[in-house]
Amino acid sequence: MLPQGCVRLCPACGHRELGMDASLYRKLEFLKSRLSVYAGRIEPVISVEAPERFGYRDKVSLAARYTGFAWEFGVLRHDEMIAIPLCPVHTSRIRTVIALLEKALPPVTDFPLVRLVISGRQLTFILKTREVNALTAIGSTLFTELNNAGIEGVWVHLFPSSGRKVFGKGGWHLVWGKEYSSDENGLRYGPAAFQQLLPSLASRALDEAEAFLDPKPGMLVIDLYCGTGSSLKRWAALKALSAGVEQSGAAVAMARQNVPGAIIWQGACSQRIPQIREWTGRFDPDEIRLLYANPPGTGLESEITEFIVSILRPKRIAYLSCNAVTLSRDLKLLADGCYTLKRLIPFDFFPQTRHVECLALLQLDEESGRL
Repeated sequence: MLPQGCVRLCPACGHRELGMDASLYRKLEFLKSRLSVYAGRIEPVISVEAPERFGYRDKVSLAARYTGFAWEFGVLRHDEMIAIPLCPVHTSRIRTVIALLEKALPPVTDFPLVRLVISGRQLTFILKTREVNALTAIGSTLFTELNNAGIEGVWVHLFPSSGRKVFGKGGWHLVWGKEYSSDENGLRYGPAAFQQLLPSLASRALDEAEAFLDPKPGMLVIDLYCGTGSSLKRWAALKALSAGVEQSGAAVAMARQNVPGAIIWQGACSQRIPQIREWTGRFDPDEIRLLYANPPGTGLESEITEFIVSILRPKRIAYLSCNAVTLSRDLKLLADGCYTLKRLIPFDFFPQTRHVECLALLQLDEESGRL
């Protein structure tokens, strides 16, 4: 039986008709199949209590369609738009905002909206145009109503070639409110920033990583794919000597505000190997090096993996993966580089869906020495 408000045609939540125990069992079995070499080492999936498995999604990216008299927002399935106005996984704020926009937005002739992105309290309208006059189509009354619904910043992103890619380069206009908001931990984020949807689980994963890495004052911590700085902030608070790498310019800007004075290099991690080498080279070669990595689904770049095992040689690694296939690949390469897997801890960051993430904790074989 579908949860109330769920649309059967919507393809987003593959486990929506399963109970909590059945869903977690399937996720664990999926990880065992993709990480078969380590199947016996995978720990039980850590999730939230049953009531928290609904109404948790506070960040959405939804297709938009004008029906001729109102707007609809939902997901695409084989290019067919499926409206999901009452999705039970969305927070009440998301549902309130969707209900408000359905009838309050101007028609498509004046406002060529193709996608709605809400990241917490930041909202972005993506318009398939480069015409700046489209910015004036929104009435000021709407901003007041959005503010009453909990939105703090409204953006328009002009993206004339909008398609599968959500955001393009440039074309960002703040049309009302603040350019950033703050999350439950006081971390600032903007309209395009990635954040975990369940703060309690995200904190639990960082707790496990911190306990394993055990960074002390004077130790070096390299933080790859550091995002807006939630992990960097931890290492800084512990007085470790830390440096991060992040490709997104928007995320880097937020990270520099969230962790003032932190060393953060923008770009692909593989492109910042020279900076990492130069920075670590300033310190005693016997100083303990630690690594935290939270890469996208493509996993660690091959150049980065080679750099880790042949040159950087961190004593301990905490690797949070959102793709079991690339994690399996990277664990093999790290094992070949004399790293021993200590724990594999799965996290249910997206309840009701098939998605599951995994924290891998690895330690360098001390007898291997430096290559």
